[in-house]
Amino acid sequence: MAYIPKLTKQNIMKDVDFRKSMEYLKAIKALHLNKFNEMKTNLINSFEGHLVTKEIDGGVGASNISGTLGGKGNLFSFIGFKSNSNPTEPIRLALNAISQTAVITKKDGSATSHILYPSPDDIFKITPLPWADGRSWVLGIERGISNFGQYLDLKAESSRSGRGIQNENVDSGASFSTTPYITELIKTFEKEVNKLNSSRIT
Repeated sequence: MAYIPKLTKQNIMKDVDFRKSMEYLKAIKALHLNKFNEMKTNLINSFEGHLVTKEIDGGVGASNISGTLGGKGNLFSFIGFKSNSNPTEPIRLALNAISQTAVITKKDGSATSHILYPSPDDIFKITPLPWADGRSWVLGIERGISNFGQYLDLKAESSRSGRGIQNENVDSGASFSTTPYITELIKTFEKEVNKLNSSRIT
Protein backbone atom coordinates (compact mmCIF):
# COMPACT_ATOMS: atom_id res chain seq x y z
CA MET A 1 0.00 0.00 0.00
CA ALA A 2 1.41 3.37 -0.99
CA TYR A 3 1.87 5.96 1.74
CA ILE A 4 0.22 9.30 1.05
CA PRO A 5 1.69 12.18 3.05
CA LYS A 6 -0.81 14.09 5.19
CA LEU A 7 -0.30 17.35 3.32
CA THR A 8 -0.92 15.55 0.03
CA LYS A 9 -4.19 14.17 1.40
CA GLN A 10 -5.26 17.65 2.37
CA ASN A 11 -4.46 18.97 -1.09
CA ILE A 12 -6.43 16.15 -2.69
CA MET A 13 -9.44 16.88 -0.46
CA LYS A 14 -9.35 20.53 -1.52
CA ASP A 15 -9.75 19.45 -5.14
CA VAL A 16 -12.65 17.06 -4.45
CA ASP A 17 -16.16 18.40 -5.06
CA PHE A 18 -18.55 16.25 -3.02
CA ARG A 19 -21.51 17.81 -4.83
CA LYS A 20 -20.59 15.79 -7.92
CA SER A 21 -21.03 12.49 -6.10
CA MET A 22 -24.65 11.32 -6.25
CA GLU A 23 -23.83 8.61 -3.73
CA TYR A 24 -22.51 11.15 -1.25
CA LEU A 25 -25.45 13.52 -1.81
CA LYS A 26 -27.92 10.70 -1.15
CA ALA A 27 -26.02 9.68 1.98
CA ILE A 28 -25.81 13.18 3.45
CA LYS A 29 -29.49 13.90 2.71
CA ALA A 30 -30.54 10.61 4.29
CA LEU A 31 -28.41 11.38 7.36
CA HIS A 32 -29.94 14.84 7.73
CA LEU A 33 -33.49 13.60 7.17
CA ASN A 34 -33.14 10.83 9.75
CA LYS A 35 -31.66 13.23 12.28
CA PHE A 36 -34.33 15.82 11.57
CA ASN A 37 -37.10 13.30 12.13
CA GLU A 38 -35.44 12.23 15.39
CA MET A 39 -35.12 15.84 16.61
CA LYS A 40 -38.71 16.66 15.69
CA THR A 41 -40.00 13.55 17.44
CA ASN A 42 -37.98 14.39 20.55
CA LEU A 43 -39.37 17.94 20.60
CA ILE A 44 -42.97 16.76 20.27
CA ASN A 45 -42.48 14.06 22.90
CA SER A 46 -40.95 16.63 25.27
CA PHE A 47 -43.95 18.89 24.74
CA GLU A 48 -46.48 16.09 25.22
CA GLY A 49 -44.67 14.80 28.29
CA HIS A 50 -44.27 18.20 29.94
CA LEU A 51 -46.21 18.48 33.19
CA VAL A 52 -47.79 21.78 32.11
CA THR A 53 -49.11 20.18 28.91
CA LYS A 54 -50.43 17.16 30.80
CA GLU A 55 -52.09 19.29 33.45
CA ILE A 56 -53.86 21.57 30.99
CA ASP A 57 -54.88 18.60 28.82
CA GLY A 58 -56.39 17.11 31.98
CA GLY A 59 -58.99 19.87 31.96
CA VAL A 60 -60.95 21.23 34.89
CA GLY A 61 -60.58 18.04 36.91
CA ALA A 62 -56.78 17.85 36.72
CA SER A 63 -54.48 18.12 39.71
CA ASN A 64 -51.69 20.67 39.88
CA ILE A 65 -48.93 18.24 38.82
CA SER A 66 -46.83 21.13 37.46
CA GLY A 67 -46.54 22.59 40.95
CA THR A 68 -47.16 26.09 39.60
CA LEU A 69 -50.08 26.66 41.99
CA GLY A 70 -48.64 24.98 45.02
CA GLY A 71 -51.05 22.10 44.61
CA LYS A 72 -54.15 24.33 44.77
CA GLY A 73 -56.59 23.77 41.91
CA ASN A 74 -55.16 23.45 38.42
CA LEU A 75 -53.89 25.57 35.55
CA PHE A 76 -56.95 24.96 33.38
CA SER A 77 -59.36 26.57 35.83
CA PHE A 78 -56.89 29.16 37.15
CA ILE A 79 -56.15 30.53 33.68
CA GLY A 80 -59.86 30.44 32.92
CA PHE A 81 -60.12 28.32 29.78
CA LYS A 82 -63.60 27.45 28.55
CA SER A 83 -64.63 23.99 29.70
CA ASN A 84 -64.85 22.58 26.14
CA SER A 85 -61.61 24.14 24.85
CA ASN A 86 -58.28 22.51 24.00
CA PRO A 87 -55.67 25.20 24.77
CA THR A 88 -52.61 23.13 23.86
CA GLU A 89 -53.84 22.13 20.39
CA PRO A 90 -52.48 25.23 18.54
CA ILE A 91 -49.01 24.44 19.91
CA ARG A 92 -49.36 20.80 18.92
CA LEU A 93 -50.31 21.77 15.36
CA ALA A 94 -47.38 24.21 15.11
CA LEU A 95 -44.86 21.60 16.26
CA ASN A 96 -46.24 18.93 13.94
CA ALA A 97 -45.94 21.39 11.04
CA ILE A 98 -42.14 21.70 11.52
CA SER A 99 -40.51 20.72 8.24
CA GLN A 100 -37.14 20.25 6.59
CA THR A 101 -37.32 22.23 3.35
CA ALA A 102 -33.88 21.48 1.91
CA VAL A 103 -30.43 20.03 2.53
CA ILE A 104 -27.71 22.10 0.87
CA THR A 105 -24.35 20.36 0.39
CA LYS A 106 -21.14 22.35 -0.08
CA LYS A 107 -18.07 21.43 -2.10
CA ASP A 108 -16.17 20.28 1.00
CA GLY A 109 -18.90 17.81 1.91
CA SER A 110 -20.48 19.78 4.74
CA ALA A 111 -24.23 20.28 4.55
CA THR A 112 -26.89 22.55 5.99
CA SER A 113 -30.48 21.59 6.74
CA HIS A 114 -33.03 24.33 6.18
CA ILE A 115 -35.75 23.77 8.77
CA LEU A 116 -38.94 25.74 9.32
CA TYR A 117 -40.00 25.79 12.95
CA PRO A 118 -41.84 28.24 15.23
CA SER A 119 -40.00 30.64 17.49
CA PRO A 120 -41.18 31.14 21.08
CA ASP A 121 -42.78 34.42 19.95
CA ASP A 122 -44.73 32.52 17.28
CA ILE A 123 -46.10 30.24 20.00
CA PHE A 124 -46.97 33.19 22.23
CA LYS A 125 -49.05 34.69 19.41
CA ILE A 126 -51.23 31.59 19.05
CA THR A 127 -51.81 31.04 22.78
CA PRO A 128 -53.81 34.06 24.00
CA LEU A 129 -55.15 34.28 27.51
CA PRO A 130 -58.93 33.76 27.33
CA TRP A 131 -59.55 37.00 29.21
CA ALA A 132 -56.77 39.23 27.87
CA ASP A 133 -56.09 39.63 24.14
CA GLY A 134 -52.45 40.31 23.38
CA ARG A 135 -51.18 38.28 26.34
CA SER A 136 -50.05 34.66 26.11
CA TRP A 137 -50.82 32.00 28.68
CA VAL A 138 -47.63 30.17 27.62
CA LEU A 139 -45.59 33.30 28.37
CA GLY A 140 -47.45 33.53 31.66
CA ILE A 141 -46.40 29.98 32.54
CA GLU A 142 -42.77 30.95 31.96
CA ARG A 143 -42.76 34.45 33.47
CA GLY A 144 -45.70 34.57 35.86
CA ILE A 145 -49.45 35.11 36.06
CA SER A 146 -50.80 37.58 38.58
CA ASN A 147 -53.79 37.37 40.96
CA PHE A 148 -53.09 33.87 42.23
CA GLY A 149 -53.60 35.23 45.74
CA GLN A 150 -57.25 35.87 44.87
CA TYR A 151 -57.82 32.47 43.22
CA LEU A 152 -60.33 30.16 44.88
CA ASP A 153 -60.57 26.55 43.73
CA LEU A 154 -64.36 26.24 43.84
CA LYS A 155 -67.06 25.05 41.46
CA ALA A 156 -68.73 28.10 40.01
CA GLU A 157 -71.27 28.55 37.21
CA SER A 158 -69.84 31.99 36.49
CA SER A 159 -66.40 30.52 35.83
CA ARG A 160 -65.38 29.95 32.18
CA SER A 161 -64.08 26.51 33.02
CA GLY A 162 -66.80 25.70 35.53
CA ARG A 163 -64.31 25.76 38.37
CA GLY A 164 -62.13 28.43 39.97
CA ILE A 165 -63.01 32.06 40.70
CA GLN A 166 -61.11 35.25 41.47
CA ASN A 167 -62.13 37.02 44.68
CA GLU A 168 -60.68 40.50 45.14
CA ASN A 169 -61.51 40.39 48.85
CA VAL A 170 -59.28 37.36 49.42
CA ASP A 171 -55.51 37.39 49.68
CA SER A 172 -54.02 34.03 50.51
CA GLY A 173 -50.47 35.33 50.24
CA ALA A 174 -49.74 32.55 47.73
CA SER A 175 -47.81 33.24 44.54
CA PHE A 176 -47.67 31.65 41.11
CA SER A 177 -44.49 29.64 40.47
CA THR A 178 -43.06 30.00 36.98
CA THR A 179 -41.61 27.02 35.16
CA PRO A 180 -39.58 26.56 31.93
CA TYR A 181 -41.83 25.50 29.08
CA ILE A 182 -41.99 26.18 25.35
CA THR A 183 -39.01 28.56 25.15
CA GLU A 184 -36.71 25.96 26.68
CA LEU A 185 -38.04 23.19 24.42
CA ILE A 186 -37.49 25.24 21.27
CA LYS A 187 -34.02 26.36 22.37
CA THR A 188 -33.06 22.71 22.88
CA PHE A 189 -34.36 21.95 19.37
CA GLU A 190 -32.34 24.85 17.94
CA LYS A 191 -29.16 23.53 19.56
CA GLU A 192 -29.75 20.17 17.90
CA VAL A 193 -30.28 21.87 14.53
CA ASN A 194 -27.00 23.79 14.91
CA LYS A 195 -25.21 20.61 15.95
CA LEU A 196 -26.55 18.79 12.89
CA ASN A 197 -25.44 21.58 10.57
CA SER A 198 -21.90 21.48 11.92
CA SER A 199 -21.51 17.71 11.45
CA ARG A 200 -20.04 15.83 8.50
CA ILE A 201 -19.97 12.29 7.20
CA THR A 202 -16.57 10.80 8.01
